[in-house]
Amino acid sequence: MTRILLLVGTVLSEVSLAFAQAAPAAVEEPSLSAALMQMMPMFAMVFMIFYFLVLRPQQAKLKTQQDFLKALKRGDQVVTSGGIRGRVAAIENDHILLEIAANVKVKVDIVHVQRLPEPKSQESSTTASPPSAVNS
Repeated sequence: MTRILLLVGTVLSEVSLAFAQAAPAAVEEPSLSAALMQMMPMFAMVFMIFYFLVLRPQQAKLKTQQDFLKALKRGDQVVTSGGIRGRVAAIENDHILLEIAANVKVKVDIVHVQRLPEPKSQESSTTASPPSAVNS
């Protein structure tokens, strides 16, 4: 029995030694054009993800901003990109005259008009209470 186990162990070690010493088969490297063609679907997927997550939302935002600026009229309350709130007194080609106080008008480039101010809700101002101090 011991002899059979010794013989099997010797055969197995010879077989694994033969596989270890065998030269690996030559792997043919793909040409540059073949490698690029394999990577092309990956590039297309990255572009599609970039388009739908970055470019398309930015184009939609730009279109809504342009529509907002075209619909702007005298008397509208607006907020500029600098945070100045006022009423549109006049609209000219590339800028507007913004009245920020009584008899105070500022000329602002029209691209800096960002949005209409949010109306203050009556509920939030009446129910909001100042934070109470914690007594220690």
